[in-house]
Amino acid sequence: MKTFIFATAIAMMLSISLQASTGGKTGTMKAKVHIFQTNTESVDVYVAKIPGQLVKVTICSESGTPLMKTRIKKQGSRYLRYHLNELPAGTYNVLVEQDGEVISEMNIQK
Repeated sequence: MKTFIFATAIAMMLSISLQASTGGKTGTMKAKVHIFQTNTESVDVYVAKIPGQLVKVTICSESGTPLMKTRIKKQGSRYLRYHLNELPAGTYNVLVEQDGEVISEMNIQK
């Protein structure tokens, strides 16, 4: 009986401390994103997130027209390389969205 009461007391303390640490609100963790361009012919995007969350990576022209799109949902982390050799020289925008909100963006030159 003492073990049961002790386990219940610890569980209650943990639940109270977890609730206090988040302010009583449940939130989603934002994905960690790194966008980098090692040469003018490609751009690399690394996304680390919780599996099941939807993250969208889009490469747009200067005018905002989407040229390339990738949806990431099942994987926990993903490394993407976009080859830009078929696109004309110019400025492009790489956008990473989660829950309809842009969490990372970078302008790249080709």
